Amino acid sequence: MGLIKNLKNVAKGHFLCKSVYRYINKGTDMNASQLRKQLQKLQREVSQSLWILKQRPPLIRGSVYALRRKCGKPVCRCQEGHLHESWVLSVPEEGRKRMRVVPPGKRMTWQQMTERYRRFRRARAHLVKLFAEIIKRVDELERERTAPPPE
Repeated sequence: MGLIKNLKNVAKGHFLCKSVYRYINKGTDMNASQLRKQLQKLQREVSQSLWILKQRPPLIRGSVYALRRKCGKPVCRCQEGHLHESWVLSVPEEGRKRMRVVPPGKRMTWQQMTERYRRFRRARAHLVKLFAEIIKRVDELERERTAPPPE
């Protein structure tokens, strides 16, 4: 009879621990299986981001765009609104933007390289968020799987 009473008390303690756990972690009512599924989904997203980061083509930090301006000559067509156009690469250096003229025939190549750089940075930022989410889910999984200490 004493053993049954003891088991009931342990069961009550376990129920109380589970109740306290659910109260503390309200908003995360996921079981271990759901957490593992989420971790698998996050793992696939990490693989996609890493694929972008592992590509080999070169990157250029900055932006390529058309710069239109007046030259200042009083009889030039730019005084009537037909501005001179040149393509430039704007690169942040030492807290300022530096502009470099894009060589003829290199505009498309440089635009692709700057776009790859932006894609690389977006993938990196996404990876940081994914790892934070993975750590959060692993902590939840640990709390879900951890049994209360035996009495």
